[in-house]
Amino acid sequence: MNLVTITTGMVDRPGQAMAEAATRPRAWFLPAVLLVLSMVVLLGVLAPYQIKLANERSAQVIEQLAANMSEEQARMIRENARPITPTTYWLSGLGVGLAVAALGWVLRGTVVHFSSMAAGGTSVWGPTFAVCLWSMLPFFVRDLVQATYTLVSKQLIEHQGLSFLVASGDVLKDGRSLSYALLGNVDPFALWHIILLGLGISAATKLSKGKATFMALIVWLVFLAVKLVPVLLGRAVMGNLGV
Repeated sequence: MNLVTITTGMVDRPGQAMAEAATRPRAWFLPAVLLVLSMVVLLGVLAPYQIKLANERSAQVIEQLAANMSEEQARMIRENARPITPTTYWLSGLGVGLAVAALGWVLRGTVVHFSSMAAGGTSVWGPTFAVCLWSMLPFFVRDLVQATYTLVSKQLIEHQGLSFLVASGDVLKDGRSLSYALLGNVDPFALWHIILLGLGISAATKLSKGKATFMALIVWLVFLAVKLVPVLLGRAVMGNLGV
């Protein structure tokens, strides 16, 4: 299989595609490039909507804070507020996004590498790191689907994943809700990722498919827990401010 058939095989022949990906550790750059490209595309499509929404939510928070302050303090906090601009949007979105993505790739590969050896597998860094990156192709597809939806509908997706099940209708309240954030990460693309990661771990480390799939689920849950940390911090900060 060449790189194109490996990529398309993640849809209809995932086991074969992952086995082939494990034999080509240096091809990790392809899923990495695709993930970066989809990140840029999604950021570009969402930019006008995200900037508007961020400024509206910032104004809401400021007004809630100001309601509990003196007139002088309220005036100062309003004057010091700075709206999100396209420049700050791209610097934070792309800059932080790339840094977090790269760190996440390395950490995911490291966790799988050492966990596989602890479970009795024969992990080698190159193939293990490569299959971890290939397993993230579903998120490349998800980015493109979301970008297409936004282009067609001219609006943001209101609730990510299954978060609509616990949505309150109050964006500030939902933004501080752990259940909302957790369910926002549960979707068919996450399931596809877990399946691919399990197949990849099995192919790269020679663990049984059962063990590898269980490990893939645990790894996904660990990184999901890490993604919930900012929500916990936001709740603590807003709680201290009385919002």
